[in-house]
Amino acid sequence: ALPISLMLIQQFTGINAVIFFAGDVLGEAGVKNRDLGALIVMIVQFVATGVACLLVDRLGRRPLLLISLGVQTAASALMAAYDTFDFAPVVAIVALVVFITGFALGLGPLCWAMMPELLPRRARGAASAVVTTVNWGCAFLVTEVYASMVAAMSPAGTFLLFAAVGVVGFFYVATTVPETSGRSLDDIERYFADRAAARHRGAGEAAELHPEGSYRAPPATGGAALA
Repeated sequence: ALPISLMLIQQFTGINAVIFFAGDVLGEAGVKNRDLGALIVMIVQFVATGVACLLVDRLGRRPLLLISLGVQTAASALMAAYDTFDFAPVVAIVALVVFITGFALGLGPLCWAMMPELLPRRARGAASAVVTTVNWGCAFLVTEVYASMVAAMSPAGTFLLFAAVGVVGFFYVATTVPETSGRSLDDIERYFADRAAARHRGAGEAAELHPEGSYRAPPATGGAALA
């Protein structure tokens, strides 16, 4: 459930709408050379993804996901404000660049990096196929309906919806997704198995996933909680 939830958050914060329609968004914002603006957005995505690769093991998965969602949400709100208050076109460029930067720092690469970590070994192959299918299905859906959303809700309403998904995603990651950086796949799998058993038994002392990768199970009467 966690990998699918992360993929839903990744797509429904609007990343493919921004990527595929960056030129149109910039054109509607009054940017004359919208192709150049879209190229700048893509270059920023490339650079920010490289930065994420350098930071992921230093800062951890969950902090980067939270930073990513916070930045994307703020950028979506800025795009909505631009459309509402008719700011200068440079605001639209800044908002798109910030949005892509936030996505590339965490939500883009880490959903894929965490997918095998969060799936049980016995079903990892089949489950990965399901998660990937969900991701691309949602990507198609968002890309397909984006123009209709803009027509029905206005650009401001559409980006406010993306921002709302980002807020929900932020609290979901903060309260549900465990930190997996530095943990072995065996430790992560035992952690989830214990957490499932704890829900069956009832509340109690939590299992822990320690930064060094060791796992400490709760006593027999205990339950599991997020790291």
